[in-house]
Amino acid sequence: MNGGIEGTLVVLCIEVADPNLVDRWCRDGYLPNLETLRRQGSWGRLQSTNDISSGCIWPSFNTGTNPAKNGMTFHHMQFVNGTYHIDKFGPDDVGRDPFWLYLNEAGKRCAIVDAPVTGPLPDFKGIQVFGWGVEAAERHRSSDPPEVMAAVLSEIGRHPLGDESDRRRFVRPVTREEHADVAEALLEGVELKGRLLKWLWRQGPWDMLLGVFGESHWADHVMYQVLDPGHPDHNPEYTEETDGLFLRLYQAHDAAIGELLAEAPGATVVVFAGSGMRPTYSGNHLLPAVLQRLGYGPEPASGNGKPNTSSKASEDSETSEASKDWAFYRIRWLQDTIPAPLLSATRRLVPNRLFEKLTRRIAFAGSRWSESRAFALMNDFSGNIRINLEGREPSGVVAAEEYETVCDELARELLELVNAESGKPAVERVIKVREEYEGDRIDALPDLAVVWSAEAPINGLRSSRIGTVRGVNPERRPGGHHPDAFVILSGPGVAAGHDLDEAHLLDLAPTFFRLMGVPIPSDFDGKALEAALESEKPAREVE
Repeated sequence: MNGGIEGTLVVLCIEVADPNLVDRWCRDGYLPNLETLRRQGSWGRLQSTNDISSGCIWPSFNTGTNPAKNGMTFHHMQFVNGTYHIDKFGPDDVGRDPFWLYLNEAGKRCAIVDAPVTGPLPDFKGIQVFGWGVEAAERHRSSDPPEVMAAVLSEIGRHPLGDESDRRRFVRPVTREEHADVAEALLEGVELKGRLLKWLWRQGPWDMLLGVFGESHWADHVMYQVLDPGHPDHNPEYTEETDGLFLRLYQAHDAAIGELLAEAPGATVVVFAGSGMRPTYSGNHLLPAVLQRLGYGPEPASGNGKPNTSSKASEDSETSEASKDWAFYRIRWLQDTIPAPLLSATRRLVPNRLFEKLTRRIAFAGSRWSESRAFALMNDFSGNIRINLEGREPSGVVAAEEYETVCDELARELLELVNAESGKPAVERVIKVREEYEGDRIDALPDLAVVWSAEAPINGLRSSRIGTVRGVNPERRPGGHHPDAFVILSGPGVAAGHDLDEAHLLDLAPTFFRLMGVPIPSDFDGKALEAALESEKPAREVE
């Protein structure tokens, strides 16, 4: 194993996939190619950095480093350290290089297709394709060398959701026709991505081919309700077009993977998902009101939002609606108010960087974070809280010696929150980020991450300390990311028949290096999945 595998390493990512569905549908025979890989290799659940934010997933995978080193959280709307502003971060803001830079320097020829949150590397010996068919494009459709994209468009064509206008049409399908259109576009996208990967394979030989399927990511965000009959947005009238969509989508991935691997006999294969899926039952929209009730927010200008530092609050007298003067609600208002054609025209006329800055300044205007002891940041599922720390923030008010006490108190109070409608705990756990991660960019991260219970919608939060705060979640996407994903390894260099008890997204890059016989960079935070690589270990019994 010190010399690495002799053939190619093929790494394929199904961006978002439920490991329970993959396991069930493999066993039931619906995903024959993935099941073959599982039987001939090793399989396991894969955890990720998603508990902080889904924005951590790709920078962490790409660089092999944790978010405290690469400095990326919810990079679509990330807090700018040393300010009280929010900005959009992109590939150029990632604090570490992607792992394929090291492979390139080691003389390995690699093809990288649609890996999010990355940019072109200089003097790259292989091929890099950007933004052809990704769920959220940070860069315009391009390639390195540049002529590759022209050839891709000639040989394969455009992804049906590859342009901004295409993606905006499907932010939130409502009608039967819109659901059917989304399903058709996603299935076509998987088939085209498979064709693209086969075409690139033929441009080899390669030492590593990395390809990312983004269609399941789209489906999770805009179509999750068709998978979950208990979801408030589930509409049984649309079952003719959407029933079985996710099975068909997973089967399309399985077929595309099988066709590619038929052209790559003898390759070592890694198939993984960057995250799982769950309903977007988050309480983020209520966090500012919770922090204010706990005495951490700014003094309210008016209304029934006064800080409550007493140990007990009367639910009847202390019930209030969450302020709509918060980015979650402002963004939803802007989406509902500004016609899509006008928004598209504005984006074309205004330079992109200026557009991003202006829209975020508007959304977060009046946040008054400088007057707070702690404040909530924008995120997708987990709540993110930042302490207004003296010496770190421009107007920090919490002294360094108080930091641990403040984090402990907030964590304790947040764990006391219950869903006002169900009466069940609203928070699964609170992550003290500095206890889990270390790195030179730790100050770019939130101090606390609140992992909400995904059992039911959270339209109200209650505790003895805060009373009750209410507000309908303005998030229009029914599905979101879950840290529980999967990984399959198979082929030369991989042990057959192993179940991986513990695997993490950060373990993948070191495993690739181990398989390819390249020294693992000391800055990587994960470890090679040795259990999948040690063929002398007893294998599990294959059914």
